Amino acid sequence: MSVFFDAAVSRFIENMNGYSAVFSDTKDNQETAILTNGTTNVKIVYSPDVKRFFLFTGEADCGEDGYQQIQSYFYEPTGDNIVDLREAGSVANEFADTMGAPAPVSLIPDSARKLSRKERENDDTSAVYFVNRIPGVLPECREPLLMHKEYFGMLLPNKFCEEVVISAVARLLSDKSRKPQAEEFFAFLSKMYDSGDMDVKSIITMTILNSITGQERIEYVEGLLSETLRKSWKSARKFIGKTVKPEKESKYKQAADQYRAQLMQNLQNK
Repeated sequence: MSVFFDAAVSRFIENMNGYSAVFSDTKDNQETAILTNGTTNVKIVYSPDVKRFFLFTGEADCGEDGYQQIQSYFYEPTGDNIVDLREAGSVANEFADTMGAPAPVSLIPDSARKLSRKERENDDTSAVYFVNRIPGVLPECREPLLMHKEYFGMLLPNKFCEEVVISAVARLLSDKSRKPQAEEFFAFLSKMYDSGDMDVKSIITMTILNSITGQERIEYVEGLLSETLRKSWKSARKFIGKTVKPEKESKYKQAADQYRAQLMQNLQNK
């Protein structure tokens, strides 16, 4: 996934309340991401051949032919990363406006209203909140986090974890003198997993923990995790190395639904 497409998808999720990514793929230079809130699916596509982003919607269980295009947006990278990232954010903002019509003037319950960017950064269940607190237990991530935000003009939680956190974790586990810090870090992951939303849970299990390899190292880390997170990671490891082409999207969705169901079951069994 290109950084500009990733930025557009991340900003869309940031703007919308309750949506999370369940599928992403690049084929023939065309990028696709599917998001869902459990009731409605949103498909965002970028086709460089026609220099456009496309927004499609469909029911949560719809197949490929169940999507309807509702908007498109011209987008052509200029080569200036700052300008291009801002424009990608504009695409996401426009799509979010289309999906979320202005609410009527009335009292709206806090649980139902859309969070602003500032509120989301302070929402202790969000991926942004989670990643912003990683440097507190992994200080070597502090400077890269500042550089990441400055470069992209926003925080892309999963991208930062892929590019910075997993390598920091590998170094942490390789240095036996940092055992107390390792215990603190994995206790932090357990705490954030218990309180975080689905995006946080996915980043912790599918991105950070699934980057850990070697039976001895896996067993060591499992011993530092809460029972809930240990069970969820075991389920998440089944998806390591699995890639699914767009034409097999239904099989991927079954796998994604299975994993999400396992997460919810673990929460209910706490």
